[in-house]
Amino acid sequence: MNEICTQFGTERHLCGTLTLPGATPPAPVGVLLFNAGVIHRIGPHRINVKLARHLASLGIASLRFDLSGQGDSRASSSPAPYREQAVADLRAAMDQFERMTGVQRFAVFGICSGADHGWACAQQDERLVGLFMLDGYAYPTRKTRWLLYQRKFEERGWRSSLGWAVQRAADLPARLLGRSDAPDTSDGRETPPAADFARATQALVDRGVDIVMLYSGSLLNTYNYPEQFQDVFGHHPFAQRIRCEFRPDIDHTVTPLAAQHETLRLVGDWTRALASRVQALPQRNAA
Repeated sequence: MNEICTQFGTERHLCGTLTLPGATPPAPVGVLLFNAGVIHRIGPHRINVKLARHLASLGIASLRFDLSGQGDSRASSSPAPYREQAVADLRAAMDQFERMTGVQRFAVFGICSGADHGWACAQQDERLVGLFMLDGYAYPTRKTRWLLYQRKFEERGWRSSLGWAVQRAADLPARLLGRSDAPDTSDGRETPPAADFARATQALVDRGVDIVMLYSGSLLNTYNYPEQFQDVFGHHPFAQRIRCEFRPDIDHTVTPLAAQHETLRLVGDWTRALASRVQALPQRNAA
């Protein structure tokens, strides 16, 4: 394994670490690893570092880097909005990756907002052929909310829950006027409407993008049972071609060592299978 620090981007403002396998050429798919929220490029509990080195042991190169204005990367002088800048940074990372290794196709492992950025970038750049989204966009159903309320009742106990239910009934007029105290299911993120998500994701799948959506046990207000994705999107063709799992044994920041080991296994096996499929594709023409 070899690790190389690199600066890139139109202003050379982005900082990253390229992790290469040993003496053998890297697999035909490279993996991009970057910030989860505002966490440095090492990832929560250094999961990106551990994943990069695990991938290298499988013959797969990766680039972990900081988005503009985060970690060791300087802010860009561009006036682009946050999401647009993140997509531009991802595309710059692919450019640098290709210059340094010759790898022409890429996958993203993204957590939370990182998953969102990867999904947005895949819509703009066909070099991105794989998305592994940990706690990406989630669309609650009635069952999601019912299970959430059920859990809250169990946590509070029936006596406390009865008082809460009485208060909820008293607050009903305010809720009908839009001042609801229902459990927040946004996680502070701007989630696209389900119809927009379905339309864009169908286009990605039709293009051949391999997508894994893994939901942890930490965000039970947005995703809390195994069949939820199918309940929302099962009538769309893409839903049968996406691997979607609910894993309550893995938390949002991959804290326990057992969860880290399982995440490394899942991402490593998926990337290795993706690389095998990409191996049969023709080389892209240089831009």
